[in-house]
Amino acid sequence: RPTMRRSEFQSHRMGWPTMLLGCALMSASTTGTQLAPLSKGRFHPGARVRRGNRGWVTMTIPSVVPLEVALDQYDALLLDQFGVLHDGEVAYSGASDAVRRLQTRDRKRIIVLSNSSKRRIETVNRLHALGMGMCTWLDSGSVADGIPLISVVTSGDIVWSELRERTRQGSWGDTGHGDEELLAIPGPACFVYGNGDDDDEYVSSMGCEAASLADADFILARGMFEVRTGHGADGAVPYDEARHAQPVLEDAASRGLPMIVANPDVVRPDGRDSPMPGVLGERYARLGGDVRFVGKPYSRVYEAATRQLSEEGTYKKRIVAVGDSMDHDILGARRAGLDAILVTCGIHAAELGVPQGGASTPSVQNIEAFLAKYPRDVWPTHVCSSFVLP
Repeated sequence: RPTMRRSEFQSHRMGWPTMLLGCALMSASTTGTQLAPLSKGRFHPGARVRRGNRGWVTMTIPSVVPLEVALDQYDALLLDQFGVLHDGEVAYSGASDAVRRLQTRDRKRIIVLSNSSKRRIETVNRLHALGMGMCTWLDSGSVADGIPLISVVTSGDIVWSELRERTRQGSWGDTGHGDEELLAIPGPACFVYGNGDDDDEYVSSMGCEAASLADADFILARGMFEVRTGHGADGAVPYDEARHAQPVLEDAASRGLPMIVANPDVVRPDGRDSPMPGVLGERYARLGGDVRFVGKPYSRVYEAATRQLSEEGTYKKRIVAVGDSMDHDILGARRAGLDAILVTCGIHAAELGVPQGGASTPSVQNIEAFLAKYPRDVWPTHVCSSFVLP
């Protein structure tokens, strides 16, 4: 399949062959914390792993470093927003100043990389409304020469742009196999799981039309607040779990309808208990449905962002992804061949024993226990307590 499902990653991270292979490929080190194998292939801080005839291999836990130290070797950032810059309503203390300094003084190129199912202008407007003070293309007329503008890549914008191009060309397909055909669809009619905000405009402006399941060519999952099958106020009803989840997914799977998930998150970035479209994608996959995920940790968003940067002359070894989610930001970046910075004050704050949105440093023991849940090859390159500069 063109992408790896989150459920596949969860089973993968329990696999001992992968962990042992990762250990075997590491060079011996005399520094850092050592890890011992546990049952089911996990590793535990405190001992070592034997690598053939060359003795013991040390697994080094990334230590918490100041943000400026972690960023020093990079020219460009792929920057997450929720859990790094803000909590959805309020900007984190110091985050705005850090972004302005990186852009205006350090001349870092920044792309905000988001799993929002909305178009990128919505993310830009949100960041401005939160007082982030970013110089985006909206401010291009007043930005001094030499200061790189901040751009935005959202999963929702990628889906909109690619489907808009297909509807313009009348380019339909039904396989979805291979990365180039990830968003191939049989036709423009879609059954929409919506966010309840801009679904009608989003669908119609890309040249598609909301339709009943019986008439749909594909399913579009943007949210789980409404189900849209037509145009206007009368074309949508509130999402109802009993009516719109399992019965609809079973029917759709039996008909072979592809599902495009424009936001693969399964929990809200702010930790609130409300449904997310990634859950629908996972359910549909378990039914044997054809699911195409767009967004972190899947490859399409990283390809779009790194393509922009490579066209400007910045390549992967000088790019770092910054995020708070191991399952999305860090996993996606590492799978894309990028270095990654884990910010600990976000979605994993409770697991790491620190307050969300603060600047407290997790204990070494908490970091060790947390990272031991994950395969070594997706550990972050650096760990920082917050997105704050001195």
